[in-house]
Amino acid sequence: MAAELTEGKAVSLPRSMPNAGAASRHSLSIWVWLFIIGLIIPLFIYVGPLRLTVYRIALLVAFFPALFFWLSGRAGRIRLPDICVIVICLWSSLSMVIIEGGLGGTLETIGILWVETLGAYLLGRCYIRTPEAFFAITRLLFRIGLLLLPFALYELVSGTNLYLRLFGFLGPVYWENFQESRLGLERVQGPFAHPIHFGVFFGGLTGLFYYVLGHETPWIGRVRNAVFAVFLCFSSLSSGPLLAAMSQIIFLTWDGILKSVRSRWYIFVGLALLAFIVVDLISNRTPFHVAISYLALNEGTAYNRILIWHFGTRSIFANPLFGIGLTDNWARPSWMVDSVDMFWIVPAMRHGILLWIAYLTLFFSVFLSVTFRRAPNERVLWYKTGYLCTMTGVFMVGWTVHFWDAIFAFLMFLIASGMWMLDWEGSEDEDEKTGDEGRTTDITYTRFPAQS
Repeated sequence: MAAELTEGKAVSLPRSMPNAGAASRHSLSIWVWLFIIGLIIPLFIYVGPLRLTVYRIALLVAFFPALFFWLSGRAGRIRLPDICVIVICLWSSLSMVIIEGGLGGTLETIGILWVETLGAYLLGRCYIRTPEAFFAITRLLFRIGLLLLPFALYELVSGTNLYLRLFGFLGPVYWENFQESRLGLERVQGPFAHPIHFGVFFGGLTGLFYYVLGHETPWIGRVRNAVFAVFLCFSSLSSGPLLAAMSQIIFLTWDGILKSVRSRWYIFVGLALLAFIVVDLISNRTPFHVAISYLALNEGTAYNRILIWHFGTRSIFANPLFGIGLTDNWARPSWMVDSVDMFWIVPAMRHGILLWIAYLTLFFSVFLSVTFRRAPNERVLWYKTGYLCTMTGVFMVGWTVHFWDAIFAFLMFLIASGMWMLDWEGSEDEDEKTGDEGRTTDITYTRFPAQS
């Protein structure tokens, strides 16, 4: 029971939502815990031609429990984002069968698609259903950052991925993705497939670390949390993730400076639109081109992303129904590499315009629904702000990098992990204190000690 403070006594309030899954109100589901830990275990397990990882195994095991949980209605009513994810899986599967000429050669790929897309989404949708679970997952991610920090520092100065090499003694792992040095330092890859993914993973968590872990903590503690995420992001030495971190720093700085201005976010959006129009009017390049050229650490990669947008969108409209499949056969100059460092157009290139619509609808239907959902208390308001801050960074970085493998699965989980805010109906005066182990401490005293 929660306790609501009144002028002279403590009144107990009923909980507004049942426990989520096998986890208690104050702890993470074992499925979520195994999935998150699995993201940083880079071991491969081969079952015939199928390459499994620890996080994929966790998603496979949790897939049907999460699916039944969702279908039972215990995760709230079916919403537009749920439908978008189903459409993504169904149309992608149909596209692959048609483009590749049958089910035989695509069965494993389709299976992994469903597991990493719908499975990861349902994990966040079904098992992150309370403020306590949201806090617990953020705290777990922070502790993962602490675990990886010494490995990141070593790799940053030496160029040796000690983390991958240690796991390499146990079995096959990701290749060390050697990249050019930048700013006199080496790029940190950590447990992921590419240094960009290390930066995306932690850069996208800046908002969560600041607001969720920073709720009811001194300002300096919140800043420390954000700086920690930004430093880990910086160690990847990738401009895309740094753009995500920078956008979140702007977000939380604006929020802090104008905290007393109720219409501050309308002002923010208005100024952003005004800046876009001004740049478009005074420059002979589009605002997108200007931003990419100034924000990239490497001018060549910035120009390449502009070309990716140009030729990538041309490929989408040339193959609007089912796309080009999983091949790299998209029309481009012969001197351009085949990789597409822009997540928000890759699904449409592969599977048609419907996937473009579905992914953007998925993101904005969650983002806008959470934005306009009134928070029932201050704690949820902080968590909501942190989630929106993080999702802003994720959206920005998706235009400069591609998400695949563990980072893609984490993206789907992250999108769904904030949807509990659409169903949560806590008390206006609920003032729960989260202890070191995520337990809620009921307040049994009044604000007037002399009357106790």
